[in-house]
Formats: sequence, structure tokens, C-alpha cells
Amino acid sequence: MSARVTLVLVLAMLSALLPTAAHARDSLGDNSQVSGTARGGAVELNARDGLAAERAWLAAGSNTGARLIEFLRSVECGIELLESGAPGAGDCAQDIDLTEVPDCGELQPLRPLWSRERATSTSAWGPWRLVNGWSCPQDALPAFTAEDFRRLPLAPAQVTVQPAASTVLINIPTITMAAAPQQNLATDLLGYPVEVQATATTYTWDYGDGSARLVTTSPGHAYPHHDVHHSYARPGTYTITLTTTWSGQYRIAGSTAWLPVDGTATTVTTIPPITAVEQRTALVAEPCMPSTC
Repeated sequence: MSARVTLVLVLAMLSALLPTAAHARDSLGDNSQVSGTARGGAVELNARDGLAAERAWLAAGSNTGARLIEFLRSVECGIELLESGAPGAGDCAQDIDLTEVPDCGELQPLRPLWSRERATSTSAWGPWRLVNGWSCPQDALPAFTAEDFRRLPLAPAQVTVQPAASTVLINIPTITMAAAPQQNLATDLLGYPVEVQATATTYTWDYGDGSARLVTTSPGHAYPHHDVHHSYARPGTYTITLTTTWSGQYRIAGSTAWLPVDGTATTVTTIPPITAVEQRTALVAEPCMPSTC
């Protein structure tokens, strides 16, 4: 069978999975497109699209008797597929080299992926066709996107104010500090465990009095080394809000190679309102209380 005809069959196979596969990709924020390479009478999809199609098929969980497509991972075409008990293994694509196993570091490589299809639930199964050869999990998984990153339960930074009181003085610096340690989270991509690290990169302070927001890369420090502060010009009650921007990196659990997340996430911290007051000075002959001077 020509590569052109096989390509049509493989793409038809993926079209049958399109609603489910698209849902699976959308849930992970993956925008990859199906692509293939002609190899010895078969069309080999890239590892990422092959894994996405397989996972979508597994997630569909349709009645086995009604399936029009099946997937199987196998080291060899003829021998192992027949030994797997899959009926009608058929004539596999010829002249395909499956002997080269990639070095996936500390991770186990993924076996070659095969599929077969039939026209109706009562039709005979067609031959097994190669979807993609040996691959590494880190190459097969979709990228961990900014949308994925923003869905993680990032803990907001903690805010400390000096002086540590609900009342501050106008025209005197009110010192603010953020505690935003690196966060380590766990999630998964297409069933594979993934580790994510989030690091605070910028801090945007809104002091609630209409002044311009203060953007810093420093989390702030305590007196007398304070570098993030604000002076209120008028008496009033104000709410301080901190928006923390986080960058991220991720890796498959067990791997040592970190990959950057293409995008950032933010968290928002709001502290209880504080009151800015004015204190007047006066010369007096003797010590006295404010109410008696």
C-alpha cells in the first residue's frame, strides 16, 4: 500500500477520534497539530500526537465490540501483536526499523504504538499500522502551558507591615514585606506525573490611596534595611493589596531535566485595612496627655 493511501487511513483514524482527542488536548492547553512522516509503507506520527490519540481513545472507554479503531503498544509488529491475543493482527507495515531504542535518561522509553481500524462494528479488522516508533515520555507529552500553570493551587504570598499595628502615621514610611518562598507542586500530563516549581519574580503593591502602584523584584526587608515602603499623605483607612507574579518550570517525575513554562501566573494577597492618622506636635511647659494639653 502506498504511503499516500496509508496517510489517508491514519488521518481518517484520527478524525474518528477528533471530538475526544480535541477535548483531551484542550484540557491540557496543547495546540499541537497532527503531522507524519512516510516510513517504509507506513506514516509515522510524531510521538506527541500518537500519545494524545492513544490517550483519547482510552479515555473514551467505548464498548469494545463497537470500536472502529484500536491501539496497541508492541516491541515488534508481527510476533508480539499476534501473541497479545489481538484478533486479526494482519500484515504489518514492512521495512520499518524498530530496533533503535532512544536514551530517555532515567525514564523508561515508550514502546512503538500501532493501530488498526474497520469500517463498521461487523467488518473485519484491517491490518495493524505503525502510528509512531520508540519515543521518550518527555518528548511525547504536550508542553505544560501557562494555562496549566495558572490552574495550579499556588499559595499567595504572605504580607507583613511595619509598624505592626492597625494604625500608622501619615508622612512616615509604612514598610511592607512579602514572604513568597519557592513552591513545589505535583500534577499530571496525559497520565504522567509532573513536578512543577513556581518562583516569585515580581511584586506589585497597591497601597489603596490612589497612588501609582509600586512594582519591585525585591520582596521587601524589615527596618532599618527596608526597601519597599509607602508614605500616606492624608488621614484615612486604606487596604493594601499585593499581586505576586510567578514564573515556573516543570519536569516529568523522575527526570532531572527542567523545562520552562511559557508564561506566568499571579496570586493576590489583601491584608486587613489600616488607618493612617496625623499627629501634631506642640510645645508644653509640663508633660501631659493629649486630652489635657
